[in-house]
Parts: sequence; structure tokens; C-alpha cells
Amino acid sequence: MRFSFGKASLIFKIILANSLILVVAISFNVYWNSALHKGSIERLIQEKTTIILESVEGSVVRAMERQSHSDVQQALRHYGSFKGIWKIHIFRPDGTIMASSDEGEVNKKVENPDFYLKNRSFDREEVSRNRDGKRVREVISFHVYPIENQPKCFECHDRKTKVIGILAVGQSLQEMQHMIHAVQIHSIVLAVITVGFLAFVLGLLFLKFVQRPIKKLADVMRRAEQGDLGVRVELKGNDEMGRLAENLNGMIEKLQLAKKEADQHHQEIIQRADRMASIGELTSGIAHEIGNPLAGIEGAVQILAREFPEEDIRRQVTEEIERQIHKLEKLVKDLLNFSKPIPANYVPVNINELAEKVLSFFLTQQGRSNHFRVEKNFLQPLPNAMIDPYSMEQAFLNIILNAKKAMPDGGTFKVSSRFLSRVGKDGGEVKEVRIVFEDTGVGIPKENLSKIFNPFFSTRLDGTGLGLFITRNIIEQHGGKIDVESKVGMGTKFIITLPTIEDPSTLPLRTI
Repeated sequence: MRFSFGKASLIFKIILANSLILVVAISFNVYWNSALHKGSIERLIQEKTTIILESVEGSVVRAMERQSHSDVQQALRHYGSFKGIWKIHIFRPDGTIMASSDEGEVNKKVENPDFYLKNRSFDREEVSRNRDGKRVREVISFHVYPIENQPKCFECHDRKTKVIGILAVGQSLQEMQHMIHAVQIHSIVLAVITVGFLAFVLGLLFLKFVQRPIKKLADVMRRAEQGDLGVRVELKGNDEMGRLAENLNGMIEKLQLAKKEADQHHQEIIQRADRMASIGELTSGIAHEIGNPLAGIEGAVQILAREFPEEDIRRQVTEEIERQIHKLEKLVKDLLNFSKPIPANYVPVNINELAEKVLSFFLTQQGRSNHFRVEKNFLQPLPNAMIDPYSMEQAFLNIILNAKKAMPDGGTFKVSSRFLSRVGKDGGEVKEVRIVFEDTGVGIPKENLSKIFNPFFSTRLDGTGLGLFITRNIIEQHGGKIDVESKVGMGTKFIITLPTIEDPSTLPLRTI
């Protein structure tokens, strides 16, 4: 089974990382301690060897002065019995061994005696016998001391000879190696115990303070994701986990509140839709019941009007009746439009193109006039909005018709669009498109601004009061909102804001 480090638990990764760091640190410490102990042992061996050299040299010189070769041999045998001493030789410059702690080496020759004179201290492997008598190889540290010719030695040695003998002490490094090995073993055992103890303690700490809290948090998040917004994390403490639990509980509370508000809003929408459906059915029935008699009345009035001369006062009465009938017909038509449900044909639409289409249709139907000027300032490119084109065209056209009627003597009608980005209630980014219709007409009195979207409210004799009411319903059905700003004598501004379905942050912006 192949191990995957990426799928390992967080605790395992952290413990493994800390263990590796500790192993590296302890390995360096073992190396450092071994080097320090080795240096200390080498200094001790050096000091020990120096003392032996000086002692042997003094004993040898005194024995040679007495011309007692046996005393020299006895001194070497005595010092050679010290712990750690491998052998002690005194040999002539030609290599002949004059005296040795190993009497069997006397009169033998050492190999390459000049090497001893050139290297006063060196290490090399030598063959020796252990306590069981077996031949073993071990590292020997040699320290060399040349015995120089002195006036008191002239009786036995030629005055021209500078060095009359070479004293070599061989010190076994086996004890030092055993000590260093023991230090290394001790350090490794200590490292293993430390790493194991640290892993155990870290495991317990992470189990208590990390894994269990994370498991509780994950369980609560899973239950909240499944729809149980009444669940809460039971974690106490002022550490990071405690604060994380508080934030998660706060987020779930906000989600619960938002869900409650959404459910309430949904119920209101359903109830409102039911009421509107009932009102629509009632309105549609009433409109049809009124429409048919109106058509008959209109026909009868037109027949009567033909019987009266132009100057007859009764002709004026019949004409006024026809005007009132036309007004009632318009009201019936608006009621029928009001009773129609908004079609659910939502598609991505560019607001600029839709506004341009409605303006072109209006200008074509009404005819272009120098007294009624249209100015456009569209942001290009503008992200699309998910809307029903037919109903939105009706909303835009209602606003344009109101603007035309608010400027009976002409004026300027401005249409502009822009992109908006704001922070929503949940802290996320909300992206919207906004289109503004602005006229320079008579304006709306302040006391009427809050009433203009009410059904059947109108300040004009020929108005039904349903145009703006239908417009607001259309905008709200699309998830948008409509605001109005107006000053008497200066004009009115309708501001429509709709949610976008694209992010234009990477698009180049330009206006036309």
C-alpha cells in the first residue's frame, strides 16, 4: 500500500516535522559533543604521552650515564606497563632497536627510521594481541623524541653524531575510540528517548487542543451544511480554537437569522403572489365586464353624434362622453396589463442595448423633435443582467412616456448607465448595473414622491395611476430596485438598479 504524505493527518505532519527538526538538532549535538570529547581525550593522551616521554628520557639519560643498559630496559618495561601504552622503543638512527618495553623487539630493526625523525607525531594501524591471544588490528598514536648527542655522551658516541637515539612511545587509541563510541551511543539513546517523548507529548497536546476541537468544528459545519442551523460548537477558551468556535457560532447564527428572514420573505412573496393572482383574476374579469359595455356605449354615442349638427350643444356633450369613454378604455387596458403575470422568459440581456431599443421605438412612434432632445451616456462594455426583455421594455417605456408628459414644452431627456460594486450584508461583493432616466420637466412635489408608485395614484387628468406601479413590480420581480429623485421646476430622475451576472473587472471601460 503506497503512503501518501498529502493525505496524512495534520497531527502526523506536525509531529513528523518537529521530530525531523529535533533529529537534525540532536545529530548536530552528537557530532559536536563527540568532537569535543575526542579533542579532550586527545589532549589527555598527549599530556600523558608527554609525561611518559619526559620520564623515560630522564631515566634513559641517567642510565646511559651510568652505562647501565639493564636500567634502560627496566625503565622501558616499567613505563610500558602503563594502561594504554602499546610499546616504547629506543632505536639508533639506523633503525636498530637498543631497548624496548617488549624485550623480544631488542636488536631488531624498525622500518624507515627516517620517517620517525620527520614526523614527531602520527597515527597508524598496528597488529597486536588481545587478552584472548588473538591478533587484532588497532590504531596506535606514536610520539617521537630524538635523543641528541651531548658532551656527557662523547665518551661512548662520536662527537660528530647529532642524534644518538630515537625514543618512540606508542599509545593505543582503542580506549579513546571506546569512550567516543560510548558518548555517541549515549547521545543517540538520549535522542531517541527525547524524540519519542516529544512525539508522545505533542500527540497528546494536539489530540486535546487541536484534533478534538477540529473534529467538533467539522461536525458542526457538516450539520449546518445539512440544514441544522440550530447546532452550536461547545468550545470554551481564549485561544485560537475558542475564537474560531465563537466566529463559527456567530456565522451560524447569522445564517439562521438570514434563513428565517428569507423564509419569512418567501412566505410574504407567496402570499403576495396569491393576492396578486386573485386580484389579477378579479381585475381581468372586471375589465372584460366593463370593456364590452363600453364598446357598445361608444358605438351608440358615435351614432348619436352624427345626428347633431356641428353647432349643436348636444354635439359637444357627445364628444365629451367619447373622451371619457376613451379614458375608461385606457384604464381597462392598464388593468388588463396589470393583471397579466410577468412571463418567466429570463435571458442574459445588455441593459444598454435594451434601453437603446426602447428609445428608438419611442422616437419612431412619437417622431423626432428639436424640443425633445435625448442624450445617452452608456458605459461600454456593461455586464449582462438576467431579465425578461418584454417586461423590462414595458417598464422603461412607462418611464419615458412619463418624462415626455412632464415636458409639454420640450426639454432634455438623459439616459446613462454604469457598473456598481458594493459590500453585501454577508460581507461578500455584490455587483450591479444601474441605469438612470432623467428629465428636465416640471418635477414632482415632495409630498407626492412617496405616493407615485401607489396603484391608481396620478396627478394628471388622463392618467390611470398604474404605469409606475407596474414598473416598480417589474423591477422588483427581477431582484432590483427603483428610486426617484425630483425637484419641482427642475426635473425628475428615476434610478433603476439590477443585479449583474458577469464580472467586468477585466474589461476595458469606455463611455459613448
